[in-house]
Amino acid sequence: MSRGGSLDALTGLRFFAALHVVLFHFARPALEPAPEWLRNFVGAGYSAVGVFFVLSGFVLAWNYLDVDGRMETGTRAFLVARAARVYPVYLLTFLLSAPPTVLASVADNGWKLACVKLAVGAVATLALVQAWVPRLTLYWNPPGWSVAVEGFFYALFPRLARWLPTLRPSRLPMLMGAVWVLGLTPPVLYLALRPDGPGALDAHSGGVWLSVVKFTPLARLPEFLFGVLLGWCFVRERAAGGTKGSGAVLASIGAALLVAAGAAGEWIPYPLMHNALLAPASGLLVYGLARGGGWLGWGLSRPLVVHLGAASYALYLLQYPAGEAAMKLERVLSPWVDLNTPLGWLGSVLLLAVPTSVLVHRYVETPLRSRVRKALQPWVDAEGAAGAARTGVSGA
Repeated sequence: MSRGGSLDALTGLRFFAALHVVLFHFARPALEPAPEWLRNFVGAGYSAVGVFFVLSGFVLAWNYLDVDGRMETGTRAFLVARAARVYPVYLLTFLLSAPPTVLASVADNGWKLACVKLAVGAVATLALVQAWVPRLTLYWNPPGWSVAVEGFFYALFPRLARWLPTLRPSRLPMLMGAVWVLGLTPPVLYLALRPDGPGALDAHSGGVWLSVVKFTPLARLPEFLFGVLLGWCFVRERAAGGTKGSGAVLASIGAALLVAAGAAGEWIPYPLMHNALLAPASGLLVYGLARGGGWLGWGLSRPLVVHLGAASYALYLLQYPAGEAAMKLERVLSPWVDLNTPLGWLGSVLLLAVPTSVLVHRYVETPLRSRVRKALQPWVDAEGAAGAARTGVSGA
């Protein structure tokens, strides 16, 4: 996010969205004495993934689209930049998740069947296609499913950029509304048809069809498209010099809606919360922060928060390996420190995950990003050379 400013507040937002997911997975037992609204809000941490999808579309539009909706870089350069951004940490956490995954599979299936299952799961996970297969979606490092979904979005983005210039900008609000409705269609149909039975309607139960609604890239695509269209609106508004004014109001309303929806608990059906219901609220928050965000933007732009936000991708993917490490740490320290309590468990996970994510961002993600881009640069240059050759032929 370097064109015309870093938009630090959006980077800071990433940390709190990732932390919300981590708390959803690890903090609920420790919050039993807490007020109901807080327990509900933490229990809705899965919805923060939808914030990431909207934010991802917004940031890609802001970084790569011009005012007409065209990409300002080649397709290969874009794909290389995305691969260099996501794959090094993804591969690291795949390897860190391998020992518990292998041991659990062998214990459940025996060596022969485990080898087959592990091979299929590993290939699907490394190829970023596990989200298309419900039984494989959470098989390896569970948070990796959303990276597979993002991989699909990245592959689609260059084609989307060829379609955007055909749209009338005046129709963008109506199109965003249509995309939002499209995103609500799978969970609404699920709630109406109940294909998995009446009991499969919360974050801890469900069947194959609920997994399809929750994790399949096509079902989550509207949230990303919503973010892309919103980001294009911002690009156009900024080019016209009109991005000042109501950023504080928009960000505050968006944040309030997200908190209120999370605190509402079971009043809002789980499939709707999991998917696209909160996309407009996320969009208000993101757009408002991009405009400055007022007091909220100021807080999210503090250097420490931005630093943690830059490491949020690593935090998101390291949460389960950190949980495994916390269990081992508890066994080692049990003669001296009792970590086998809900609060001790949460504290040990956070104390392992947050500092480790900062170190991984600095010493793995950042240097390997440059190396991957450098290694794949000949492939990018070949696209440029081919384009120059075509231009030369057509101009001859």
